[in-house]
Amino acid sequence: MHVTMRLLTINANDKTSTQVEVSNREIKSILAKTVNANWTDWAIRLDDALWAYFTAYKTPIGASPYQIVYEKSFHLPIELEHKALWALKALNLELKDVAKSRFNGINELHKFRLQTYESRTLYKEDKKLYHDRKIEKKLKSRWHSPFTVTRVYSYGVLEIMKDGTNPFKVNGHRVKNYMGNAKK
Repeated sequence: MHVTMRLLTINANDKTSTQVEVSNREIKSILAKTVNANWTDWAIRLDDALWAYFTAYKTPIGASPYQIVYEKSFHLPIELEHKALWALKALNLELKDVAKSRFNGINELHKFRLQTYESRTLYKEDKKLYHDRKIEKKLKSRWHSPFTVTRVYSYGVLEIMKDGTNPFKVNGHRVKNYMGNAKK
């Protein structure tokens, strides 16, 4: 049974839409591994799937989404029971110390998010360089009039030809449908 669902909202921005679709696909993949064959219990498993997604380490950003929001690694409830006494002792601080600690925590969170942003940027640059290496280096950039597509290559490269001339390669993203000499 094919199930389609929107777990996150989509903004007008295309990049955000793509990121949301990738996240939805990952969450759906987690659900597919845990629900029964006819998907009747997906609603029961959704909280666990979301928890798994938000606490999983993401290579492009160098952290989990949980770490970005809360500035710390997640802990299972069983781990927290052992830290309860320590937490009670830590809460008995002076108000000035607590304010200073909170201010320092906010600064650390800002640094952590900046580091994550830089990590994501480096990852994206690396992926772009990999992609650019795969694209033909000598694509013609200036051409017009109707052409015939003679061959389609990977990574968006097209080989086009006009009336028996030698075929040449172009970026397929720049090709538009030829509608003839349309008059207004």
